[in-house]
Parts: sequence; C-alpha cells; structure tokens
Amino acid sequence: MAYLKGDGTEVADVVKSGPGLAFITYSEVVSQLHNSPLWATVFFFMLLILGINSQFCTVETFITGIVDEWPSLLRPRREVFTVVIVIILYMLGLPMVTKGGMYIFQLMDYYSASGMTLLFTVFFQTIAITWVYGVKRLSSNIEEMTGYRPNWYFLATWVFVSPAICLGIFLFSVLRYKPLVYAETYVYPWWGEVLGWGIALASMLWIPLYAFHFMLVTPGSLKDRLIAGITPTLRPSKK
Repeated sequence: MAYLKGDGTEVADVVKSGPGLAFITYSEVVSQLHNSPLWATVFFFMLLILGINSQFCTVETFITGIVDEWPSLLRPRREVFTVVIVIILYMLGLPMVTKGGMYIFQLMDYYSASGMTLLFTVFFQTIAITWVYGVKRLSSNIEEMTGYRPNWYFLATWVFVSPAICLGIFLFSVLRYKPLVYAETYVYPWWGEVLGWGIALASMLWIPLYAFHFMLVTPGSLKDRLIAGITPTLRPSKK
C-alpha cells in the first residue's frame, strides 16, 4: 500500500493499530488482490467466525462461574439464564454501533479488553493455577481428560515464562502509560479517562479486595490465614 501511494509514504504511516487495521487497512489490501470479491468474502467471514469464537469463550466462562456459584438455583435453569445474559450483553453492545460508538469501543478496548487490565488479571490467574493449585495437580487433571501428562516444555512455560512475560509487559505498560487518543487527533476528556480507569479497576480491584476479605473473615493467626489462602481445596482423582 505504501508503494501504491507513490509519494514516498512509509509502511508505518500506512498501517496503524486499532480497529481500522482490520476494517480499513486490510480491506484496502484485499481490494488490490486478484479476484478481490472472493478474498473479501473469505476475509470478513474469517472475522465473523473469530468474533463468534471469542464470544463463546467469554460468555461461557462467565455463565459457568455464576452457575457454579449458585448451582441449586441456576443449574436447572441454565438455558434460560444463558438467554437472559446474552440479551443483556447484546443491549450493552448496541451503543458501540451508533455514530459515536467507536469512541465507546476504544474506551472499553483500551481500559478493559487489553493492556494493563488483561495482563494484571492473567498474571494472577497463572500464579493461582500453576503455583497455588500446583502444576502437578494441573498435570493430573489434564491426564484425566486426555490420557497423557504435559511435557516439560509446557510445565516450564506455565510456571516461569508466562508469569514473567505478563509481569514484565504489565510493568512496562504502567511505566509508559499514555492517555487514550483516538485516530491520533481526538484526546479523550478528563472524565472519559476517569470512566476508563473505573472500567479497568472494576476488574482489577476484585483480586486484592477478595484477598483482604479472606484474610479478614478467616479465623486463626496471620500465618494460619496465609496458609489457608494458598492451600487448594480441590484434588484430582488420579494421583
């Protein structure tokens, strides 16, 4: 695309990260290919499948967590509960397809769906699964489901590499934080940034808050409460 412009444009000036990369830049690239209608159809069908796949993962995880919290109430009504949640999420997503929806989408994407919020959450999830629950127990669970245990590469990645990368990128994101800017020209107002941080903290704060709550309500000495907090209660059936 930089070559086709013919005015010395650099690649970095043509390709920009963000929603425009898929819906503007890639679309223009596809239009330059031979049989472009075919490739355009395949490309946007791929985006559709990718979006549906992402939604299945996210929604199913959320629904399973809520149903497992109140199994006697929700498990017999799981289908109805799923429909209600999908309708609510659909209504919440409608503002993003309005005329100013891209500004809302950028705010949600920057402060909740990626960056510091995601890295913060994934770091503690990785620590909880591989260090607290234990990679040996996890390997036994996988062996129950698949018939074989993960090799050393996966174990080392889960225990050391993944937490280190998440923590490193998170720290760099904090140190190099810049306020959100849309289309390189629109700077969000102060209340927009406050709203964004509120969205981010709505996910991040629950981890330290629950840890504080657990330490507060659990009986025993400080050492006993710490041990209880990092001792898993689940056990794989296969030792």
